[in-house]
Amino acid sequence: MSEPALAARILAKTNEYLDFPSVVGHETPFLDHLARDFESLGFPVSHPRNLCVVDLGAPGPVMLAHVDRHGGVVRNGGEIVYAAHAVKNEKYAEFAPASDLLARRVRERYVGEEVFAYDRRTGGRIAYGDIDDVILKPDGHIALSVANMAGLPEGTPVAFARRLERGSSYVVGQLDNPVSAAVLRVAAEHGLPGTIVFTAEEEIGRSADHFLNWAKDALGPRRDLLVLDTTPFDDSAVTQAGAVVLRRRDATASFDPQMGERVHQAARASGVPAIHKCDYIAAENEARSARGEAAKSLGLTELGKIAAKSDGEFTGTTLQVPTFNYHSNQESTTPKALSAFARTLLAAAKG
Repeated sequence: MSEPALAARILAKTNEYLDFPSVVGHETPFLDHLARDFESLGFPVSHPRNLCVVDLGAPGPVMLAHVDRHGGVVRNGGEIVYAAHAVKNEKYAEFAPASDLLARRVRERYVGEEVFAYDRRTGGRIAYGDIDDVILKPDGHIALSVANMAGLPEGTPVAFARRLERGSSYVVGQLDNPVSAAVLRVAAEHGLPGTIVFTAEEEIGRSADHFLNWAKDALGPRRDLLVLDTTPFDDSAVTQAGAVVLRRRDATASFDPQMGERVHQAARASGVPAIHKCDYIAAENEARSARGEAAKSLGLTELGKIAAKSDGEFTGTTLQVPTFNYHSNQESTTPKALSAFARTLLAAAKG
C-alpha cells in the first residue's frame, strides 16, 4: 500500500473511532466497539475488566494502546467536572486537589469546545452543549461550565464532540490515543502478528495495574511489550519529517535494550527516521540550562509504570507518533508521520 493510501486508511479508522466516546473511567462503549471491530476480521477477542485483548493468531510481541480520553463527568448536583481529576479522587480515593496550573491548562485547551453527554454503557448520546468556562472550585475540583446541558444524572460522562480535521499538511483532533488504536487495526489487516491489549484509565495512571492484573496469569513475564501512544513536541518539525519516536527509558524506568533495538532496526528497514526522545530531551535541556531555564522531565509512560510496578518482569519498548498541541482537541500530526508509525509497527512486530 502506498504511503498516501496507508495514511488515508488510518485517518478513516481514526475518525470512526472518534465516534465512540471513551472518557477516562467510562471507556466501555469504545472497548466494546473495538472488540466487535477486531472480531469482524476473524480474530478471537476477550474482554477482561478494563481491557480488550485481541489474539492475532501468530507469535509476536504484546502491543498495548490506551483508549481513554479526556472529558468531563457529572457530579452529584449536576455539576460537570474534569473527569481525569474526579475519577482519581472519587473512584480511587486519592483526594488530591487540582492545581491552579492544571485548571489554567484545561481552560486554555477546552473553552469553546462542543461536548456531548452519553450513556456510559452503550455510548448513546444524551445532550449536546459548549464549554463556556472552566472554574477551579474551593473543593479542588475543576468545573466545566457547559451551556444548555443541565439535569443530567450523577456519573454521566461528557465527551468532546470534535472530529478529525484533515488538510493537505496536517491532521488535527483528539488524537491521543484513538490514532494508535487505528494504526493497530489497519496493521492487523496487513498481517500484524502477536497480541493487542487495549487498556483503560491510562490518563489517570491506572492502566498499568489493569494490564498487570491480567498479564501475570495470562502471559507470564515478557520483555517484548510494545506500547503505542502519541508524544508531544513544541513545534511541527518532527511530524513534518515523518519520524517515529523511540525511548530507552522514561522518568520511571529503563526499557529493554534488545526490544528497543528491534524497533529501531525496523524503522531503518522501513526507511523511517527515528528520534530517541531521551537524547532529544537531553539536548534540549543543555540549551535550557544555558538560558537559565528549568530542565524538562523525561516524562511518564504506560510502559514505565508497567516495568516499575512489575520489578522488570514485564518490559519492552515504546513506539510513538510525534504530535504538537498535545492533550488538546487541536493535537496535530502529519499523514507522513502516521504512515511511518504503521510501517515501523508492522516491521517490528514481524521481526
